[in-house]
Amino acid sequence: MKFPRMVWAGSQIKNAPQMRRKKMENKEQYIKFVQSQNNRTNVYTTVYDFEHFSEKMAIDSTVIIDRIFLDFDAHEDELDKAWRDVKEVMQLVIQRNYLHTLFFSGRGFHLFIFGKRTSNMRNVQTLFQEIKQYLVSKVGKENTLDERVGQITRLRRVPNTVNMSSSDGEGNARYCIPLTVDDLSLSIEEILVLAKEPRHLSFRKGGKVEATFPEAPPIKEMQGSVSVPKGVGKLPILPCLHNAVMVENPTHIARAYLVSWYRDLLSGYQDLNTHQDKEQVLNLVVDELERVFGESDSVWLDWDKNTTKKHAKFTVYNNYNTPHCQKLISEGFCIGKCWRYA
Repeated sequence: MKFPRMVWAGSQIKNAPQMRRKKMENKEQYIKFVQSQNNRTNVYTTVYDFEHFSEKMAIDSTVIIDRIFLDFDAHEDELDKAWRDVKEVMQLVIQRNYLHTLFFSGRGFHLFIFGKRTSNMRNVQTLFQEIKQYLVSKVGKENTLDERVGQITRLRRVPNTVNMSSSDGEGNARYCIPLTVDDLSLSIEEILVLAKEPRHLSFRKGGKVEATFPEAPPIKEMQGSVSVPKGVGKLPILPCLHNAVMVENPTHIARAYLVSWYRDLLSGYQDLNTHQDKEQVLNLVVDELERVFGESDSVWLDWDKNTTKKHAKFTVYNNYNTPHCQKLISEGFCIGKCWRYA
């Protein structure tokens, strides 16, 4: 684990006051923070390491892209399905002898595959598509593998901390625990028993081979088009922005870009010149954000309507447009060619 690194402690209670992400300068500070928050709230750290930081935050352009994070997310009645999916993908990991770590998150599974460092997040997404197609060939399209992958600022749950959103049926939350290749023979019921308490294994990665992230073709040469799952609010949303905001704690810039996208749609891509027009569009933007994020217990956990409206007002009233595709590509948002690129 590289330091400094970013951490976040987020309440499982929707609309509860939430702290900002914090920078931990060293391992001792990191451990102290985790211990102070564990059993009180959910504790996260970034999936990726960074080479440079500002006074308070990681500098996104210095991200170290050397792994892929696979999230097999499940509701209580789908844990057996998620465990099935993990074991299928692990067969591919074992076959290729990939360097990896595996965790039960308390409500699903997190699999990290480590590879040779690349400068392009889209190369990671190319490997994801390969893994996804492998899983579909084994279990079909109805699986638990999360489509959101390759977000530079993505968070992951800190191992051996409590998942406050989980329950063992007796009012006790489960722990996020490490798993080994030997554990693949266990049933989901046995995994749940293990997750009743921390599991302090001597930490080491499984496998020996660094994955190679295939070179992604230029956007303009990509075949087909990426899309967004149906049923996300009333307004269409760009795939890149969907990928960036449908997480527990989206970055400020991702939220701002989403607001500018909604502003563009609702204004007909025109500048708003009167206070009445600006206020009308602002209220429509906030209503849409509330539909998408206000009721969810898994994304945008720090949702607060008043705070959101205050920040959205700055974007709407200043007529900020959605960044063009080249800017989104350069900032690592793009996940593939969509209808807007054309």
